[in-house]
Formats: sequence, structure tokens, C-alpha cells
Amino acid sequence: MNVLFIVPDALRAANLGCCGYPKKTSPYIDKLASEGVLFKNAISTTSHTLPAIVSMFTGLDPITHGINGPIPYNAWIKQKLWKQWKQPFEILKEKGYITAGCDKWMYEGLKYDVEIKDLKNAIEEYRNEKFFLWWAPYETHLPYNPKPPYDTMFMPEEISSSTREKLKIVKSTMIIHKPGLLSKFEQQQADGILEPATHPRSAGSMTFSEEDKPAIMALYDGEIRAQDEEIEGYVKKLEDLNLLDNTMVVLTSDHGEEIGERGSVGHASCSLTGALYDEVIKVPLIIRYPKALPKGKVVETQVSLIDIMPTLFAVMGFEMPKETEGHSLMPVIKQKKADFKEEAYLETSPCGWQALKGDERKVYAIRTPEMKLIYNDDPNNKDKCSYELYNLKNDPGEKHNLINDMPEKANHFKNKLHKWIKKPSFLLNK
Repeated sequence: MNVLFIVPDALRAANLGCCGYPKKTSPYIDKLASEGVLFKNAISTTSHTLPAIVSMFTGLDPITHGINGPIPYNAWIKQKLWKQWKQPFEILKEKGYITAGCDKWMYEGLKYDVEIKDLKNAIEEYRNEKFFLWWAPYETHLPYNPKPPYDTMFMPEEISSSTREKLKIVKSTMIIHKPGLLSKFEQQQADGILEPATHPRSAGSMTFSEEDKPAIMALYDGEIRAQDEEIEGYVKKLEDLNLLDNTMVVLTSDHGEEIGERGSVGHASCSLTGALYDEVIKVPLIIRYPKALPKGKVVETQVSLIDIMPTLFAVMGFEMPKETEGHSLMPVIKQKKADFKEEAYLETSPCGWQALKGDERKVYAIRTPEMKLIYNDDPNNKDKCSYELYNLKNDPGEKHNLINDMPEKANHFKNKLHKWIKKPSFLLNK
């Protein structure tokens, strides 16, 4: 069997039809969900790309693999820290698989051996091999500037002149932050020392209002529809080559996206106000492989990105490395009620890869299907450290902080979260 693993950047689950969205943003993704298993409560491990990708393909939390920012990533590269552990991609290669991935995110140490510049070409090239191909489309990442007819498909009829001016920035700018904030990119621009980037960057400052949200959401929805069309092309390429029945198709995302819920647009490395609210950490997860998985199965159980590779390995008949923290999802796929640990741990830095030197702020969270505790940590200013506690059943928008109303529940989750935060990174601390 083969694996086609598609990871659209910044694709939030809430805006897909199969996840309950009323607009027709995702007809083909919805079709994939109807032909496979849809996990309606899949949670990322962070709110920016690189830590999530590493977690996704290793089955490890960011707190464990340690690749949560530029400084530890540089250590990961210079000290070749991945050599202390056998990566899942290495196991796949030992089993005779061609392992290939998106060249834009060729994370050194993940050990896949081919860089893909065009997914359709890669499918064609490896059609006679056993392959594990992963691809990271970029339509749903800022800037939001969908191609026609998707640029106007969801747009409100009436838009104020003020909102129209802001849409120009949303259509052309990758980093959009509130006034008074500064990205690493802008700092480097000012200093004349721009680091090499995997993609062109641009930055701007803007204040959003509730009035702006429908039009910005319309652009984002248009990008989803364009992304949906792109994904359809990849899967149909498998079909044209008679590979689809023997290929497990996986669709997920590295993180979600804020579209004005907290007064920003984007995620940590774009908005500089990275957080762990559900709009940025709930992601789609669909696995289609009719030979081994039920068709049209909807799983309500909360799962994490770190559970994906253990699940794929279970279907393929392989064993994950003993250090893996994720768990196979086969029990919750096969049974209505399975003994599965529904706790997700998350961390992010507010500015992601755009953090300035010396900014050591972190946001940590523990999420269950009912509750979420968030801890905002600033080692350089303990007065700014704070907790938030939300009842997700009664308050899905996470508007009412219950930290002072439920002290016993808060302490229960604080103990769990801080125990997790203190857990050593087995890669970085060896």
C-alpha cells in the first residue's frame, strides 16, 4: 500500500462542510470524508507550523522533541539531534518505501529522502514503487487572495470602503499584526540583515473590527474552495493511474487560523498574537483507505496530531519507535466506545518563528473534550503570567474565563499541565 499525506497550511476545521460549515467551501474534501474516517475533534500541538509538522511525523509532543522555535531548531541541525532516535521515515525506508516530502518544508532530520516540487509529478514518478508522499499546499495561509471565481464566491454584497482598504492588505501581506508589535522579519529589514526564507515574506500593521470579519472570512473561504480543487486534482491523479484503491489518503493541517475572533488574522508567525484557542488548534483529520477503514465513519473522540503516524503504522503493520507518545486511533475507529486518553497538550510562542531575540514568552494548554486550561508564561516578567480556564461545552467560543470560579478544577489541570511542562526533552537534554 501507498500513503498520500496532504497537509494544507492553516486550514481550520470549522470552515469545512464535513465539519458543519454551511457554505460550500469544501465539496471534494467532504467527499473524501464520506469515503473514509472523519475525526471531528482533532487537535494540533501548537499554533505555528514547524513544531506541528515535527509532532505529526514523529508522534511526539513539542515539549518532548523540543523543536519549538528557531534556537532549538538550530541546535537540532548543528548537533544532528535526530540521530539519537530512529525516525518513522527511516522505518518506512527500511520497509522498502520511497519517502518524499514538500521541498518548502524539508526539515532536516525527519529523514525522508526525496524533495517534492510538484506532487502530481511525484505520484507519476513513483507509481511503480511503494511510496509515502507528503505535501504542504499553501492556499489557506496568508495572504488570502483566491483565484477567480473563488475570490468573490463568498463575498458579502455590501462592504464598507474602510473594509475594502483592509482587504487590499489581507490579499497581499503575509505577516499582519496589530499596531505596536514588531516581527523578526521587520526587525531584520530595518537592520538590513534578512535571513534566507523558504517563501517570500511581507509585513503590515492593521486594526480589525467586527465589521471587517465577514469579508475577510469570505477571502479565506475562497482559498479553501481553491484548495479543495487542488486536493481533488491530486487524488484524481491517483485514480487515473489506478493507484487510489491501494493508497491511504490522509488530510490534516498543521494548525487552524484566527479570522478576527480575538481581533487578529492568521496564527502565531503571522499575527504575532499566537494563542491556543480552538480556532487555531482545531484541525481537520480525514483518513481514507476502504481496504482497512470503514466508509463514512465519524469519530467524535478528541485526538491529537501525534496520533496520526501511530495509526498509519497500525494499518500498515509496522511498529512505531518506543519513544512515541501518540496512540493508534484504530480502537476508536473500530469501536463506539474505546478506552482512549482524551487529553491533548499544546504549546506555542506568541510570535512563532517571528519572535524577536530575547522574547521567551510561551503559551501552554491542556485540553479535554469538556475543559481547557491555558497558561501564559513570561519568564522575564512574572507579573504577566496568567491562567485561563474554559468550559468548552458551555462556552465553545472561550469567552468566559472560569479560573477564579472553579479553583478545584483549575488546580487539577494546573498540576497536570505543569508536570507536562517540566517533562524533559529527550532529544535536547541527552
